[in-house]
Amino acid sequence: MPLNPMVMTLDQFNLMRTNFQQHYFLSGCNSDFGGQDLQITWSSFYTVVQNFISTYSVAANTVAFRFVLCYDSANNELYLRMQICTMTSTGSGTFSLNATPCAWYIIDDGTINSTTDTDLYDQNYLNNFYYCASGTCDPSTLVNLASDTGDTIFVRNLVFPWSQEIAHLFTDNGSPSTGYIDFAAGSLAGTSSAVAYPHALVIYLCDSTGTPLLDNVTYSQQFKMKAGDMGTLCPANCNVYILPK
Repeated sequence: MPLNPMVMTLDQFNLMRTNFQQHYFLSGCNSDFGGQDLQITWSSFYTVVQNFISTYSVAANTVAFRFVLCYDSANNELYLRMQICTMTSTGSGTFSLNATPCAWYIIDDGTINSTTDTDLYDQNYLNNFYYCASGTCDPSTLVNLASDTGDTIFVRNLVFPWSQEIAHLFTDNGSPSTGYIDFAAGSLAGTSSAVAYPHALVIYLCDSTGTPLLDNVTYSQQFKMKAGDMGTLCPANCNVYILPK
């Protein structure tokens, strides 16, 4: 089976989760916040995708998702805003994003609901979160994400493709229509030149009992029992999706 850079094993998933927890905090190295793994039913996610495809008569292989990293200070938890849009190839595995048409949703507390908030960043997230470069948090070395006023260092949003990645998670795992899709906060070194451990997402499925479909075994189906993590980070690459090689 050829190596697919979109595919993530259980061990790699756990490493990304650990990396995030070692580098992202509220003030004072506070790690007590929720929303680090958001779960909704696959059927609710699939329904909004298919509604978008049907409503706007777009090809499924052009659909992309832009996930905005957000924070709810009242409930002390991360959440996501999701834009469904389309993408157009510009050659060499790069796709430009088309925001007309598009649809916006909030993924939070087990639900996905439409929203009128269309910002490509969340100021509350930037104001409240801090980055620590070392593996052990020291309050004196924390960098507030909002200090990145040039929008060049800390991630605001990430882009994932539908047909090329997320749909494969579903079909390669036997199409578990009564299961769940999860969006976990993660981080991996070397995926951004701006910061050593950028805030990223890992997307994976669970079965109908909520058991994660993740292991370290190699199967003929590349995404079977695996996660997908190769979203395009903004910054440094905004308004595009770049297919990993």
